[in-house]
Amino acid sequence: MHDLPLELLRTFVATVETGSMAAAARVVARTPSAVSLQMSKLGELVGHPLFRRDGRTQALTRAGELLVPHAREILNASERAIAALADERLEGPVRLGTVQDLADGVLPRALSDFAQQYPGVTLEVKVAQSASLLEQAMSGQLDFVICFRGGRATRVIRREPMVWLGHRELASLDPLPLAVLDPPCGYIEAAQAALKRAGRRSNVVLRTPSLLGLRAALEAGLAVGCRTALMRSGSIEILGEAEKLPALPEMPFALYVPRPMSPAARRLATLVRGVVQGAAPAPAAVLARAS
Repeated sequence: MHDLPLELLRTFVATVETGSMAAAARVVARTPSAVSLQMSKLGELVGHPLFRRDGRTQALTRAGELLVPHAREILNASERAIAALADERLEGPVRLGTVQDLADGVLPRALSDFAQQYPGVTLEVKVAQSASLLEQAMSGQLDFVICFRGGRATRVIRREPMVWLGHRELASLDPLPLAVLDPPCGYIEAAQAALKRAGRRSNVVLRTPSLLGLRAALEAGLAVGCRTALMRSGSIEILGEAEKLPALPEMPFALYVPRPMSPAARRLATLVRGVVQGAAPAPAAVLARAS
């Protein structure tokens, strides 16, 4: 059995996360032809082709799907080892921006552990909508951002299915009452587009700047919303095909790093990326109802 070089695994993961070898080439600073050669080499090492052409994107083969979690685990372990052997006296400010979906449940424990391990680092966490976070990062107010928006400048680190959320009895109403966040919001855009394709009428009955306000509206049974299953709590149910609601696309979790980071910021970004990639997805049985 051959060893799997980190360089090839890094390019493989970049191709998976960006959806094409051309986009991955920008991430790993290589030409598309070099990326293609690397993926051919990796396929030879594991004894199976890893990608198949699907339109303009590279779709994973069964072997590729099996390799993805192992590749990420190996790369994360390598980064953890490098960090562990580096100077532990990290210090200085680190400014992280994140969406509230992650700030509520996925990140707090990781940030607490980081603060205890590196007492010389001052953490500043900004919670806001993706568009605002990206603007603040570009203007130098944040070191890096984890948000719900992909693009050429961001690196997609996970994709999570969007789901309909709310009380089941609301799903049959015509028009469908919606609770939404203030624009710009990719969720409501996706929700309204899906409803239009399905021929379902909708009406925005509540608009709020806060995810807490959105959650409160859904729990109170005022309207139906669209988010990921990470937001499910209390009396909020995941709705879907059984309630005659249309299927929704996936939402990308993206990492945006606007400029070279300090050692402390790099260490936190590595930790946060691993936590987001490893966060428990919605139970399959629950998502099956919504598909």
